[in-house]
Amino acid sequence: SSGINAEYGDGVYKPGSDASRNQPSKQAMKNQRKRENKAKQNEEQNAKPEPTMQDLQSTIVDEKEKKIRNLKKKLNQIEKLKAQVSAGKALEKNQMDKIATENEIIEEIKRLEI
Repeated sequence: SSGINAEYGDGVYKPGSDASRNQPSKQAMKNQRKRENKAKQNEEQNAKPEPTMQDLQSTIVDEKEKKIRNLKKKLNQIEKLKAQVSAGKALEKNQMDKIATENEIIEEIKRLEI
């Protein structure tokens, strides 16, 4: 015999390798499967279809509706603040500033609803 252990193969010990069967270790196989699965997942995520014109238009409409809802919400808050003023309650400066923006908000809503 040459005096070289099978695990040392070419004289260099490789931890985790099974030189006697010339196959990768269990951990190496597991890591390879992980890499393959991750690559497969990335391919699936990248395979999403391009948005159609209809999808883009519906997104624009959704954004517009969302903006209108938010503006109407602000108008409701302004109405509540006005009610507090008419009830004689003193408001903070920022609350008075909000009331001052009422006409701008109404104009913005009209512009968006066209």
